[in-house]
Amino acid sequence: MKRPAAGFTLIEILVAVTVLAVALGALISGMTRHAANAAVLREKTVALWVAHNRLTEIALQPSWPDLGKSDDDVEMAGLEWRWFATVSETPDPDVRRVDIRVVRSTSPSVEEPESSLIQLSAFFSKP
Repeated sequence: MKRPAAGFTLIEILVAVTVLAVALGALISGMTRHAANAAVLREKTVALWVAHNRLTEIALQPSWPDLGKSDDDVEMAGLEWRWFATVSETPDPDVRRVDIRVVRSTSPSVEEPESSLIQLSAFFSKP
């Protein structure tokens, strides 16, 4: 009696290659999403640093923050940023609220609050 030849059939090889192609496609797609999310998180982290720096500058001023709005451009981590600060009254006359929002200077809608990467609020008491 003759034994059948050992090995895989063409159909078995095609099925294995198809399964491998689907798995690799899913892996590449996942890695692409991961890389995009990492870039967004890096931008948000640097924007948070810009906002914290501005709040610290306000806290270190010898005088109480004046009511109103201000903005400026800064550079951090090799990128240009624009911060917007709004100082407003609170129900307590000895406390003021400071809202900071940060956007990329290259953003097409810099003035739009929706384009902000980060928004922070802090409260300062009268010295």
